Amino acid sequence: MSDLVIAHGGDVSHPSGGTNRVTAFAAGLADEGFDVTLVVPEPDRELPERLSNVEVSPVSTPNSSILDEPVRASLIVRRAKRLASERDATVQLEHSTLGGVGQLWGHREYVLDMHDLAHSSSRYGDLPLGGAVQRAIHGIESRAVTSASQIVVVSENMRQLVSEEWDVDPDEIAVIPNGYDAETVEPYRTDETVDGRVVFLGTLHPKLDTEAIFEIARLDEVEEMIVIGDGVKREELEEGKEERGLTDLEVRGRLPDEEAFPLLARAEVAINPQTQSSLQEASSPVKLFYYAALGAPMVVTSGPSVAGELSEAGAAEVVAPSGPFASRVAEVLDDDERRQEMGTNARERGIDFSWERRVDDLATLYDAW
Repeated sequence: MSDLVIAHGGDVSHPSGGTNRVTAFAAGLADEGFDVTLVVPEPDRELPERLSNVEVSPVSTPNSSILDEPVRASLIVRRAKRLASERDATVQLEHSTLGGVGQLWGHREYVLDMHDLAHSSSRYGDLPLGGAVQRAIHGIESRAVTSASQIVVVSENMRQLVSEEWDVDPDEIAVIPNGYDAETVEPYRTDETVDGRVVFLGTLHPKLDTEAIFEIARLDEVEEMIVIGDGVKREELEEGKEERGLTDLEVRGRLPDEEAFPLLARAEVAINPQTQSSLQEASSPVKLFYYAALGAPMVVTSGPSVAGELSEAGAAEVVAPSGPFASRVAEVLDDDERRQEMGTNARERGIDFSWERRVDDLATLYDAW
């Protein structure tokens, strides 16, 4: 099996956990000898360099709001179906919602790569008549799951949730977590740290526990609480900084790699404070893989499978949701020997987290099919 059509409804010219997964799979499988075509919305920026060996089939589609999603998904899956038919190719659909729309347009026996559980997302629940919308999304996801020949999920926790929600044998669900790009982080590996620097790097999504960040910024041990990223919680962080007079809190927004990774690599502690939900537990936070690759000691909220793995490896301090997050950060900052050990353990464990390893797992899945 060498011809693949991978379809994704997001703009891959905008880096994020989801788009990086898609481009890493497309590029990596092409490097493994698969003939890969990537069907995506017309990008509004330059495509990532890693896609230089991938045939990209851009689709002109509305892409301005959540209301455009049904039209966008329909146009994407129709293009993917036509190309797959012309080339006798296997289709890989990214996200359960795209898979469900694909099923409505006649897709069968495809590979479904589920990044999350869409029906429980607040992005749908917060809409007018959000409950009804979430029930409709659940129906779309059900179509995607029941019509797929192979399901791939991002975590062990998500495998269990999908198995229970749709009565699927967990042995029929493959787990391929997210990862990091080794070439991207290699120039920024360093043992140097800045005293009292704590860093969060990632999307400022609704799961982010902003109160924990405010509390960390108040700690005597903290000189810099740097937040790198953008999203719905940015305004809350910026307003909280001003209202509470948190001079040590720096909300930097989204930064290019050459600015973001040096800030992270020299952090004494990297953090991921989250609020609890089924989405949080099923997630595969990309930031944690980059933290590990750069050898950053971590304090993270429990829930995601990778948090437990890092804790067992001695690379992360895991805090229960609503637990004493800031005080755990202070404890790690106060213990130089422990931080050094955590950093070493993180680098060693991070070797297994590269996208190269994840692509090998996906290629093995296809070769065995």
